[in-house]
Amino acid sequence: GTFTNSSTLWQGLHESGKTTGDRVWRMPIYKLYTSHMSKAPLADLNNISTPAGQAGSCCAAAFLQQFVSCKHWAHLDIAGVMFNTDQVPYLRKGMAGRPTRTLIQFLENLKMSDYR
Repeated sequence: GTFTNSSTLWQGLHESGKTTGDRVWRMPIYKLYTSHMSKAPLADLNNISTPAGQAGSCCAAAFLQQFVSCKHWAHLDIAGVMFNTDQVPYLRKGMAGRPTRTLIQFLENLKMSDYR
């Protein structure tokens, strides 16, 4: 899943994924997830959602968003795609390295574009 506040970054990652064959999809960052983390008894922000265990990747992205200082950012949650059993024919069994190809393609495209 891709979490980003930038449609331009999302389009670039999505197009790169289509080129490499790694599927990417955009995930939501709702204010609700941040509010779940702000109910911490000992800190301003808790990196665990309340109730615990719900929307873990969405809450993780909302947590990271609190510390990002740049205008456009993206977070890729890749834990579920790091290992291949045999479902992707062009990858061997074992560690897949996904989405490395997509990130390289994205950087190559970014280098060739006017995006700053």
